[in-house]
Amino acid sequence: MWRSVLLLIGICSVVLFSCQKWQDNLSNGDPRLTHPYCNDPAAVNYNWGFPGKPDSTTCYYPTDVFKGNYLYNDSVYLPDDSLAYVKQYTLQVNALDYTKMTVIGFCGSNHLSFTAGKYAIATADTNAVKGQTFCRTLDTLSGTLTHITNIKGDTIWMGINFTVVSDTGSTTHKGTARKI
Repeated sequence: MWRSVLLLIGICSVVLFSCQKWQDNLSNGDPRLTHPYCNDPAAVNYNWGFPGKPDSTTCYYPTDVFKGNYLYNDSVYLPDDSLAYVKQYTLQVNALDYTKMTVIGFCGSNHLSFTAGKYAIATADTNAVKGQTFCRTLDTLSGTLTHITNIKGDTIWMGINFTVVSDTGSTTHKGTARKI
């Protein structure tokens, strides 16, 4: 019986001392993975080029694709889809942070506020049920800006689709702005 107890204690001792906690050796990673990629989930290009080496300087954010100056030919349509008029604007898009931006040029120095998303669409911010104030306090704007690149990726465009509701009715503004 003592022999069985000693044998059991010996087996338990061997098992106990043979179990060591795993220690991970810190390494510098795989030397073949040198391509930098953006590792910020808020960025448009999050994880593009993965696997590689994380590098936040390669990141660009939703407002980065919009900011700049644009030449815009605005086609304004009435509710019956008839063309009311065409007017040209120079627009300035300014980034306030990664998602918030303003557009200046429709109403003199007044700015319109937008929130840009990861998928190159910016939506007009609303402070009322129908939209934000446009050029007059009786006008409210709702709609989107869409970032567009051509196949070569060298010319940058912005699609504009707004609805303006006012005391005299509503109009739809549609067109494409070219970055200048």
